Amino acid sequence: MKKSKIAFLDRDGVINSSKLNNGYVGSLKHFRWVPGAVKAIKYLNKENYKVVVVTNQSGVARGFFKIKDVIKIHSYIQKKLKENEAKIDAFYYCPFHKDGIVKKYKKSSLLRKPNIGMFSLVQKKWNIDKKNSFMIGDQKTDIEFAKRAKIKGYFFNQKNLYKFINDTIFNKKFL
Repeated sequence: MKKSKIAFLDRDGVINSSKLNNGYVGSLKHFRWVPGAVKAIKYLNKENYKVVVVTNQSGVARGFFKIKDVIKIHSYIQKKLKENEAKIDAFYYCPFHKDGIVKKYKKSSLLRKPNIGMFSLVQKKWNIDKKNSFMIGDQKTDIEFAKRAKIKGYFFNQKNLYKFINDTIFNKKFL
């Protein structure tokens, strides 16, 4: 079975830059593209990476928004990417949190990063080329997720995702 290079991206802080609502983004009015995010995803597509979003969405468990709101944002992201001839191959999210107030989602979960439940789901779908796959995140849990999944992890704390990917991952300085 052919191996797939996968670029795992966190959503909030990597694709979405909004700091509104303490980073709990459950509506489109709070979504703000990170500069260079669309271009970065298009570039990853061109380089034959599967682009997979893995995101903790404890705002669901905390009662800040609902699953349908998470799905609506993911649909919006995909629509905007399609308009730019780019795509995300899959979205995975964890709505659970042990301190939640919504009973259905108030629990610990292997899906919640830094656990690798979402990685395991991706592995069921594609034969992951771990040597050439990586995770980009803005939290320690994202880097720990990468470590546990035995892939490279990159801490994103810059302003432009496309520039970050080119400079840090592909070592190309052509911007």
